[in-house]
Amino acid sequence: MGAFVVVVFVQPVAAGLTFERSQWPLHITLARFDTKESADVVMGRLGPAVTRHLGFRVRIGGDDYFGRNGTVHVSLVEPVPRLQRLHEECLAAVGPGAHVLSPHHTGRHFRPHVSHTVGRLQPGDEVLVRQAALVDMRPDSDSRFRRVLGVWDGTAEADVNLPLNAS
Repeated sequence: MGAFVVVVFVQPVAAGLTFERSQWPLHITLARFDTKESADVVMGRLGPAVTRHLGFRVRIGGDDYFGRNGTVHVSLVEPVPRLQRLHEECLAAVGPGAHVLSPHHTGRHFRPHVSHTVGRLQPGDEVLVRQAALVDMRPDSDSRFRRVLGVWDGTAEADVNLPLNAS
């Protein structure tokens, strides 16, 4: 079974990027799931679903703590309808055969955030949601690493100047 996550990296990345699990680039998680389907099948489903929803800005809000023991320091992302739709499209695209982790934090309970990993964002910072990526949580069956399997870029250069939460 494959373990995957769909994310929006704060800074664009390229497919093939591999990093240690403790060295995640800053990102907003859209969906975390396990599936018996191949990465190629998952990529094929997600691409059309997410690409049309990219190309808008979100604003970073205050800090909070997530995780089972409240030990993961995060910056909340102020909710916007387009980010919620992107999250929901990801969930729909992974299909009914996928096991979504943390279902109590998905759908209408989605709380977008950026975990403080190799840096952090400040309240008021803006992030351009220009790219979504599929990340393998166990590349080559090694859970110590993560690998970006593919990226979808739905934003043309002209979109970089979009106002916050542009429709």
